[in-house]
Amino acid sequence: MRVAVLADTHWKGTDAVPKEVLELLNDVDVVVHAGDLKCEHVMESLEGDSRTVLAVRGNNFELDLAALPDTRVEDLDGFKVGIAHDIGSVSQFAAHVKKPEDIFGEHVDCVIFGQTHHPYFDVLHGVPFINPGSATDQDHSGAPGTLALLDINGKLKEVRFVQV
Repeated sequence: MRVAVLADTHWKGTDAVPKEVLELLNDVDVVVHAGDLKCEHVMESLEGDSRTVLAVRGNNFELDLAALPDTRVEDLDGFKVGIAHDIGSVSQFAAHVKKPEDIFGEHVDCVIFGQTHHPYFDVLHGVPFINPGSATDQDHSGAPGTLALLDINGKLKEVRFVQV
């Protein structure tokens, strides 16, 4: 299963998603959006004709997306993924102060999060933590944005960051 992971896009409007991003989504089965998905038009664009979008709310959204959950756990091809926007400091997980179960209420095989606008990948105590960065820009300075592409087949086979 091919999964595209986005976060902190802040796009708004019917033509907001860049063509380059939509082209990257042509080969994916599922889009995970880890928050700050701004409006329903963008969500529909990410869905395309046949993709599933699994999104969480974040802290920057319009009312048409207010019903999105703050966190969610999804089974992606036998791999249980916890999705949240803001998980706090990753160092708390590295130091065993916090566990993914504290956020998701159950065991997950992987944590996907946003909020920082910077791409991140590390395996902490056997659990991959993935932040795709912001597809809009990394630091609000106009730097190129990023998204992540995952290959999943019962386990996480590959994580690749793509600059957009």
